[in-house]
Amino acid sequence: MYHQTLLNHMENSTNKVTNEYMDVLINKIIFIIILCISIPSIMINLFATYRLHGNTKLSVFAFRCILHVSLFTTCTCIPLFLVELYFNLYFPLSLFICKLWLIIDYSSIVCLALLVCWASIQRHILIFGPIHMKKLQSTFKFKLIPSTFALGFPLIWYSILISTCSYEKTIRNKFRCQPCFEDKKFIFLIDTLLSLLFPLLITILATLFLLIRIIRLRFRLFRSNSKKWRRCKRLTRQMILFSSIYLIGLLPYVLVNLNSLYEFWPLINLSWCIQIANAFTYVPCCFSSFLSIYAIPEIWKNRRNHHHHQHQQQNSLRKNRKQEQTSFTLPSIFSTTKTSTDTE
Repeated sequence: MYHQTLLNHMENSTNKVTNEYMDVLINKIIFIIILCISIPSIMINLFATYRLHGNTKLSVFAFRCILHVSLFTTCTCIPLFLVELYFNLYFPLSLFICKLWLIIDYSSIVCLALLVCWASIQRHILIFGPIHMKKLQSTFKFKLIPSTFALGFPLIWYSILISTCSYEKTIRNKFRCQPCFEDKKFIFLIDTLLSLLFPLLITILATLFLLIRIIRLRFRLFRSNSKKWRRCKRLTRQMILFSSIYLIGLLPYVLVNLNSLYEFWPLINLSWCIQIANAFTYVPCCFSSFLSIYAIPEIWKNRRNHHHHQHQQQNSLRKNRKQEQTSFTLPSIFSTTKTSTDTE
């Protein structure tokens, strides 16, 4: 009996040491990968944001918002996540910075989810919607309302939840910067459903439905290589690419959250699995810049040629207006000369 308990104790200690070694190794690997990806992502994001500055197209506006939120998240949240990984899940900074990081981190992830969900619905309006609906969507008010909701709702929601958390920071017990509402099952379930699961399902359904409608449109325009088909194909490709990185980034995190509530797969409850799922949440903000330089052709258009083309259009419009004015004035001149000759 004594030998059996000793063997059990040794087995538990070896498993604990193995898990700790695995955690340290996974943290180092994640640290190197995120550091190597985030630096070029920031540079490409700045380039794409500069090139799209001043672009007022409705099809580009949603992706401009995604790039802005991704740049802000990459510059603020990822450095603090790297600090936590470097100290092996020990957060060395103050509790105020911890709460501020959690609010920005969770809000930006949900904001990206809502923006991608909005873009997936907007593609149906841009491709298949009526003309008056497209004009209504292009107004500033209808551009501002979805983006304001996508930014304001998660910011208010997580500010209320995380501000009530209290932490005891000690040196012996490792301080993990983690929100306290994840320990409350009901609140955590509501947060997972409203913030992640519902936008995820809407994005999947909207993208699949868009793909089905665009395939049917292709059969209709099979013989004509029209400009409308090229535009529809470009808008659909953009949506599929951005939805895919959003699903890759948030689907593991949603599964880990649901597993922590209902424990349908015990292996995912390991700390290194949870850490990998947390790292995957930064996939959308890091890879959106890489996808933008491929999926958004407006980035590569020469701005000088664009302004020159606009200048030519304005000149042609001015010439047409002058011709119309002269065409209206000529009959009046002829009529006045005719009346003068008649009177003479």
